Amino acid sequence: MKNYVKPVVLTNDELAEGVYAASGSSAADCWTVEPVSVQDSNGSHHVFEIRCKHSTAVEHISSATTVVLTFSAPLKDAYSEFTSSFSGSTVTVVRTLLADAYKSGDTMTYKVWVQAADEAATKAITCTGATITCTKTVNVQGGGAEEI
Repeated sequence: MKNYVKPVVLTNDELAEGVYAASGSSAADCWTVEPVSVQDSNGSHHVFEIRCKHSTAVEHISSATTVVLTFSAPLKDAYSEFTSSFSGSTVTVVRTLLADAYKSGDTMTYKVWVQAADEAATKAITCTGATITCTKTVNVQGGGAEEI
């Protein structure tokens, strides 16, 4: 394999259209995610608030985010107000964002309810890991999409 050569990107502010290389699902260089326990039992589930914050350095249209949460125990049940699934000790939540143009520091929060094998395990469960990915959408009219 030959040596990698970093591509060169040129911009021309006088043009109305551009070519955007940041399209599709990718690792979130734009969002951070923080799961916070807000209620250890609502009678059946442990409730976590998922706090997502957009980078102050990136602006683009984000049409969806996918959050993957890992918990300290196997789950018997899990759900969110958004499309979600669970397997073992992992919950995946997909939040469609209606192609919002996220700007510096924008935030979103939502809840995830998880249940372990019994009441004691449910109360004691912790979130041990969280990742977020972003589906970036190109704005063909210019602006609002991350230009690379």
